[in-house]
Amino acid sequence: MPKKYRLSGEELRKLSSPSNERAGRLASRAGKRFHGRLFSLLLVPIAGSSAKCACVVSKKSARKAVERNTIKRRCRSILSKRMPSVKTPLALLFYAKPGARDATFSEVERDIESLLARL
Repeated sequence: MPKKYRLSGEELRKLSSPSNERAGRLASRAGKRFHGRLFSLLLVPIAGSSAKCACVVSKKSARKAVERNTIKRRCRSILSKRMPSVKTPLALLFYAKPGARDATFSEVERDIESLLARL
């Protein structure tokens, strides 16, 4: 995925840190959350000209590192094709659910596309 569409670890921490409170709200509360079958999508407005994204897979969702990395690779592969069409400057945080571990690539693609259609 091109660097201009990636959220760095530092940017991700800034979005969720208490020091980023504005009007008493954390970024997770300031954003809008959508739920799919395999992923949850958190949308947070950011400064800048383009949207950025990140895929988060917890150990609760996929115990083994191989499984977590597979889910992240699939997510990034799908998003790299679709990010140029997102014009609004937003941070798109995709959180994997446990079902994403056993899903096929086409199921993951369908779920991410349905979440992006809600933008």
